[in-house]
Amino acid sequence: MQRRRYLRAIGGGLGAVSVSGCTELLPGADQEPEYPGGTLVLKNTGNNAVPVSVETKLDQYDASVDTEVAAGTTAVRREFVTANRGAIVTLVAQLGSTGDGIRFQFLPAGGEDSPPEVAQLTFENAVEASATWTATGGE
Repeated sequence: MQRRRYLRAIGGGLGAVSVSGCTELLPGADQEPEYPGGTLVLKNTGNNAVPVSVETKLDQYDASVDTEVAAGTTAVRREFVTANRGAIVTLVAQLGSTGDGIRFQFLPAGGEDSPPEVAQLTFENAVEASATWTATGGE
């Protein structure tokens, strides 16, 4: 009799874990998806589409993208730029067709004690003041 209750308790616990994973009740369920190092994420939190251009500053890292990010969406360029471990890559973003470029440095392959990084540009509109660069850990 004791054994049956024990097995029933384990089964009920496993059912709760599988359901909570689907409904995002467990801690960590709201984390950003992981991308490989060197990935570029363009996130438009505004109400209008925004043209965005991003390019690397040095010729040795020859990567560029010219796209329009729809309102409320995210554009992802996996492995946008590759570099050796410890190499700093500078990106320059242009929102819209006028204004100054917004610079950002990150470590696509990571550093000595840091993981590979993903560059994310979050913006609301085509004004540089609405944009924020961040680096997050990649895979």
